Amino acid sequence: MTTFKYILRDMWRLLVHHWVLGLLTMITAGVMLWILGITTLFSLNLENLLSRLESELVVQAYLVKDNTLDVEGVAARIQALDYVYSMKVYSPSDSLAKLQEKMGSQSHALDMLGDNPIPWNFEIHVHNAEDVTPLVEALKAMPEVDDVVYAGLVVRRISTLSRISSRVALILFILAVVITALVVYNTIHISLYSRREEIGIMYLVGATRAYIATPFVLEGTLLAFLGALAAAGGIIGVYFPGITMLRANLPFLNHSLLTEKMVIIRFCALLAGFGATLGWVCSYVVVARFINAITRPE
Repeated sequence: MTTFKYILRDMWRLLVHHWVLGLLTMITAGVMLWILGITTLFSLNLENLLSRLESELVVQAYLVKDNTLDVEGVAARIQALDYVYSMKVYSPSDSLAKLQEKMGSQSHALDMLGDNPIPWNFEIHVHNAEDVTPLVEALKAMPEVDDVVYAGLVVRRISTLSRISSRVALILFILAVVITALVVYNTIHISLYSRREEIGIMYLVGATRAYIATPFVLEGTLLAFLGALAAAGGIIGVYFPGITMLRANLPFLNHSLLTEKMVIIRFCALLAGFGATLGWVCSYVVVARFINAITRPE
């Protein structure tokens, strides 16, 4: 217990003697972790939006007009394709009723067509946008399929946007982690360097490496943790008003945004834990390297 009290005393001395550097470290770590949190939440919301758009991508396959056609067999073959997530089968009468419902008061114009010209057709949903192209190729290769209708340009753009957003999110995450780690690393390194003679004397009089290193590790962990808490508070203060504004101006995004408060609070708690862990790892690495160098025999 006494040893732990001395360790806490030494950590407090480090924070007081280098308070400017510590404050700068905490602010920088907080800003970088805030950027990390905001970009992560943006990426998650974008992924939700893209997933929703992908789930709503529909490939419409129309069969040839043939009364002897085995519709159930064709449906089973299409359903067995790896790219198919779900499928609905529409008979000619179902399709005509659906079209009349869409046309509303103008549906009487369909009476001029005489016999129902709409063949059996399938409304096919895919797992993601990249599955649309191979699915269309597989459908066109089937002799029972007369025509395939899908939004090809939309599919390509959603696929491209999904790939770009994932890469940008990964790059921003790596940059934020690296910059935060470097700031914490340099702060602890400066604190160690300013006390190099004292560390050498402590080692000579019998202090263990763990006793020497622990105050510096605790300092770096505490600074990173406080910065992460500030970042978490900033995220909560910005995210919910921003979501409210988006939902008011862009109602179609309501089902694609992360709006559950407990989910965001847990995310912020995870961010705080990540910040503390990052501070501990960086502090431990720099302290271990520095003490090994200063205590190495000449």
